Amino acid sequence: MKRITQKPGCRWLRSGLVLGLFGLVLVSLSGCVTSKTYKAMVQERDQVLEEKAQVEMERDRLMGEKSRLSAKVAETEDEKMAAAKKAAAAQAQLAQQQQVYQNLQSTFAKEQAANQVKIEMMKSGIKVNLANEILFPSGSADLNAMGIEVLTRAAAELKKSPYQTIVAGFTDNVAISEKLMEKYPTNWELAGARAASVVRLLEKEGVNPAQLLAISFGENSPVESNETPEGRSKNRRIEIILRPVAVTMN
Repeated sequence: MKRITQKPGCRWLRSGLVLGLFGLVLVSLSGCVTSKTYKAMVQERDQVLEEKAQVEMERDRLMGEKSRLSAKVAETEDEKMAAAKKAAAAQAQLAQQQQVYQNLQSTFAKEQAANQVKIEMMKSGIKVNLANEILFPSGSADLNAMGIEVLTRAAAELKKSPYQTIVAGFTDNVAISEKLMEKYPTNWELAGARAASVVRLLEKEGVNPAQLLAISFGENSPVESNETPEGRSKNRRIEIILRPVAVTMN
């Protein structure tokens, strides 16, 4: 019998073929498992991405809500500061108004005791009611000596205030006499001329003309009945009204 001798290379070749076939089987088997795993991984990945997207959307919503709340808080703080400033300004204005009122009370103490001057604190300012008899002669718009002295004292206080100063003239309902009709056709003109005389004197004594205003009510707006001499006397008056409206000074 002839002995067959195998060369080393042939032995390695057969081994390689066997290993190659075994590898193909493993790859085939491995490929089946990877496909199933891959699908599971894709599903898990998609779920994770969806959850991440939802988390990011919720984060964005919360950040937006936080921004809106921060803006609202800042707005509320601004409103509180504005309200505090407004309240402080109103308090300061009231304190100033009360000071002016007290000063006028002192200035006209003698005239108030004689019922010639009446001073009232109003919600819209201060009103000084001056009887016509201490300011003008009957039927005239020219200030008498007492009127000049009284208004000069008033001017000393008024020129320290930036308030608008309204001087209003009032008369009773007695018609203008024929002697005065050429100069004052009606009570409108007489009351207006008297208010203008007061304004001119206040300006002369240093009250800023930008804050002065003269108006006439004539026989309208009486405070008492015109049926009695006493009532008519009270209706003939000058009212100086201080309104807490700051006027720009020249």
